[in-house]
Amino acid sequence: MIAVALSLAILGCGALGSIVLARRPHAALFVSLASIVLAGIICCATAVRTLLGAASPETLSVSWPLPIGSATLALDGLSAWFLLVIGAVSTAVAVYCWDYFRASIGHEAIWAATALLNILVAAMVLTVCAGDVVLFMVGWELMSLSAFLLVGFHHRDARTRHGAWMYLIATHLGTAFGVLPVFGAFTAATGSTAFAGFAGAFDPSRAAIGAIVFFLGLVGFGTKAGLMPMHVWLPEAHPVAPSPVSALMSAVVIKMGVYGLLRLITWLPPLSRACAVAVVAIAVITGVMAILYALAQRQYKRMLAYSSVENIGIIILGIGLGMLGRATHQPILTTLGFGGALLHVLNHALFKGLLFLSAGAVLRATRVDNVERLGGIARSDPVNAGLFALGCAAICGLPPLNGFVGEFLIYAGLLHGAALNSLLVAASALVGVAALALIGGLALAGFSKLYGVMFLGEPRDAQVRAHATPPFMLAGMAMLALGCIAIAVGARPLGGALSVPLAVIAAPGLDPRAYFDAVLSPLAWVSIMSLLALGAAGALVALRRRSDRPELAVERQSTWGCGYSAPTARMQYTGSSYVWKLAQGFRSLLRPRRLVTQPEGVFATQVSLKTETADAAIALGYQPTFRAVARVCERLWPLQRGRIQQYLMYIVATLLIVFAVEAWLAPFSNESPSKVQPDTALRSSAPEGSQSGGNRSP
Repeated sequence: MIAVALSLAILGCGALGSIVLARRPHAALFVSLASIVLAGIICCATAVRTLLGAASPETLSVSWPLPIGSATLALDGLSAWFLLVIGAVSTAVAVYCWDYFRASIGHEAIWAATALLNILVAAMVLTVCAGDVVLFMVGWELMSLSAFLLVGFHHRDARTRHGAWMYLIATHLGTAFGVLPVFGAFTAATGSTAFAGFAGAFDPSRAAIGAIVFFLGLVGFGTKAGLMPMHVWLPEAHPVAPSPVSALMSAVVIKMGVYGLLRLITWLPPLSRACAVAVVAIAVITGVMAILYALAQRQYKRMLAYSSVENIGIIILGIGLGMLGRATHQPILTTLGFGGALLHVLNHALFKGLLFLSAGAVLRATRVDNVERLGGIARSDPVNAGLFALGCAAICGLPPLNGFVGEFLIYAGLLHGAALNSLLVAASALVGVAALALIGGLALAGFSKLYGVMFLGEPRDAQVRAHATPPFMLAGMAMLALGCIAIAVGARPLGGALSVPLAVIAAPGLDPRAYFDAVLSPLAWVSIMSLLALGAAGALVALRRRSDRPELAVERQSTWGCGYSAPTARMQYTGSSYVWKLAQGFRSLLRPRRLVTQPEGVFATQVSLKTETADAAIALGYQPTFRAVARVCERLWPLQRGRIQQYLMYIVATLLIVFAVEAWLAPFSNESPSKVQPDTALRSSAPEGSQSGGNRSP
């Protein structure tokens, strides 16, 4: 725990140093980013030691003047796994930020952004290592506020302000209606705010109370994670935030909601099958609908945001499978479900961070966020194009990259569940298999569209110019790309590391290594075959380039140009046309709108085609609800006269009502003041033999 406290101190010094050196922006940038890198390395080293069994779970308590709780840091297997995710991604993002922010020195308050980055990383470390409700909420709120300020960094833009406020409101609504009630229930049941006593707080025989607490946590932590229909802040906040912030939020911040949900599961007794099936259903809806919405987007960062929601659906699907295993006493379902979810947490952090950083390099070079205006970037920025292609292959679950390994564990668990005798479990598993396969196919279509339209073909807009990505930005992306490859190569040894956090979540005494070995062993052959296929493809490409030599040249003929002597860039596929037929197949779910301006007259000039796909959660849920609330507030408008005396009267009336309710409830209290004699209370509170006013009582 000393290492965790040291990393928090380093991050605090980095934030303070960035503020102090505000007048020397280059020094402030270096100090703040170096602090993140150093703290990230310490976090990774500490997490790896714990996951490899070299260090046992630790606890560090420090007294503080607050009357509630205690400042307790605790590190176990589950905390270590998420600490590894935080350290790895934040280190890569900090390296990337050196070139990203250095170009804006003198134009923007870079010292403020880097100070907030230090605070955000420190808040996440504090959240996953907190051993007390108070310290957890301190980290949780620091994370929310620092992320809000970072999303709204370019606050002069109206879209940016809208996205930042939407994030802040959503995360605090989730905290108010989910997180705080959960902690209140545990604190009331145990009489303490320490996490160490929360396990077993609720009697397994009272299943209804446990289910209510769990679904409250699902609302609160699911809002932070981006579960549908609480996901609406992601596609609004991620596109307007600076690209390193988008990468950190999508890769790590939303995983704090997953951490909170998993930690809640460790405190609750095994829930019923109905609860697990409900979680599987929510995960399926989240994953399928999110990837469908991602297909319809024209802004590439917005598409990546919806893809994050889709991957959260996959993670929650694994958690639902693990809950089914706990409910049915099937250790293989528990192992593969929770293990696949944990592995996908790490995998998604790596490849989604890579994709957001790569997209940020494109946005920084072109100043264009609309994919329909891009094209041909691979010629001017081939290294970034290659890294983006690797990220696309990983997120689509293609072997031999890490996305395939994580989804393979969940697939194996679902297929095993489908073979069980329980009809409810088998049906849920089969639905999960079908949904996961559908999500994979749609993701392949969506990311092939994104990569092809952005990086291949010809530039669609002559005014858009791209250039090579600076070296430090490439270095940050390369670190995440190497992580994607390393996890795929070392999939089997990774099973041993996964057993440490699983020992915290799953049933005590469970040894998951045998299950992991049985499932991960075939992946070596899959990886070898995939590498052979890639090698063959590379050999064909090399042979094709060799044929371009003059002595081996062959006569070539131009392909038929459909009657056009000079084809233009406008004749290429657009992103909308690429997936229009696919979107039409799900039109009952997406309800896309096609806005067409038909040609009129002999020489038509105004001809256009535009497609729009509104988010159903916003269009059919939140907007009507907030409009109704606004109408109610407008009817209450006469109560607001702008007079301070009237507002004071409201406050006094409210206090009188509170006092009246308290007086009415006082006789029902277990410790009513009428039951305690004043002299008895005085004698019990005074030390034996003490004197009052110099006279001893008779």
